[in-house]
Amino acid sequence: MTPLPPHILQQRRRRLRTRRQRRRVGMLWRLLIVGSAAASSLWLLSHPNWVIQSPEDVHISGNQWLPDALVREQLPLSYPEALVQLNPQAISHSLENSLPLATAQVKRQVLPPRLIIQVQERSLVAVAVLPPKTNPQGVSQEQVGLLDAEGLWVPPEAHNLLQQLPVLPPLRVRGARQVYEQSWPDVYATLKASPVKVTEIDWRDPSRVMLQTQELGSVPVHLGSLGDRFSEQLQALDRLRNLPQEIEMNELEYIDLQNPESPHLQKRAPGPSQSASSN
Repeated sequence: MTPLPPHILQQRRRRLRTRRQRRRVGMLWRLLIVGSAAASSLWLLSHPNWVIQSPEDVHISGNQWLPDALVREQLPLSYPEALVQLNPQAISHSLENSLPLATAQVKRQVLPPRLIIQVQERSLVAVAVLPPKTNPQGVSQEQVGLLDAEGLWVPPEAHNLLQQLPVLPPLRVRGARQVYEQSWPDVYATLKASPVKVTEIDWRDPSRVMLQTQELGSVPVHLGSLGDRFSEQLQALDRLRNLPQEIEMNELEYIDLQNPESPHLQKRAPGPSQSASSN
């Protein structure tokens, strides 16, 4: 191989040095641009003007029955709050743990300074009444909460949720929380698929479950233990929807549907006045 002349080698070295210098200058410019953008963002977020001054600076969307004021009450904030100091993930977890929400997405907005919260509510389907509990004053009180379709019991007493909801679910469930929560998703799915309008389920004795319906009024329906025949029992109950047109419902003590193939109507025992008149 013929060696290259010295002047050609010098030219190549100069070109290589020039390329390296350009690359270094380009890297410096990129670092300056990124650093300036980061510093500008930090300055904007930490600037005294970029703070949320009051609950009105929190914008809430996605809620249909939870009032905005109730969501704002549960925010772990003390106003004014600098946007840079807010932790969206911590706020999201706080809301999901204190309210019946499936999700809560929290974002910071600089112009104008605002906290954006988008929520997805849980589907509350029943008012859940737990057994009485004695409070510190020695008074025994029922614990009233709300139940969603998945069996989550929502205690509303901390923020007066029951008083703030515009409409309560029409279904009421009574019983110990641990008794029905595991079975509730399947039970509610069966109820939802049935045309029978159940207004109350008494689950206080799991071996003697009773319910009431819109069609039959206050007459209790005995089901025994809820099991694989629950759907058949509801079908049998649907066939009895015209019962009030055929007999006096106040004469019935209860309806026994433990065997859905053979419903039993238990009539009340005649009172003393009825016995005397019949004699």
